[in-house]
Amino acid sequence: MTIASLALIILIAGQAASPQSDRAAAEAATQAYRDAWLSNDPRRIMATLTPDAVLFPSTLPPIAGGDAIRRFWFPSSSSTRVVAMELSVDSVHVDGDTAVTSGMGSLTFVVTTNGVDGAPRAQRSWHVNVLRRQRDGSWLIWKRMWGDLR
Repeated sequence: MTIASLALIILIAGQAASPQSDRAAAEAATQAYRDAWLSNDPRRIMATLTPDAVLFPSTLPPIAGGDAIRRFWFPSSSSTRVVAMELSVDSVHVDGDTAVTSGMGSLTFVVTTNGVDGAPRAQRSWHVNVLRRQRDGSWLIWKRMWGDLR
């Protein structure tokens, strides 16, 4: 191995993600989830999740996998339009290729059934996301749980 090769390896290793940049990336992935919902684009929303994602909705049993999540969030009998959504990220913990974010949120949405909009609904909740780093270095939500606040 030449000195130039060794220097290149050291330079590349020094550019690996830092714990601080991992924390920022995990928080950004959580905010990308919010932004996807604000776009009201199902493909964009699903792209924030791993293919084997599991949802743990407040008061409901877990919903596992992309197909089940699509049926839950985007049923053929109605459509939901997000009007407003806020997510605070109050805590971020990264351990290797896994990160956990948590915080509070609010959501305002309208459900349309048979072409008729229902009244806007608003709710507040807490949330926990477990994210996994992907091969390309990005972070996606693997597990998402939330509890509605009354």
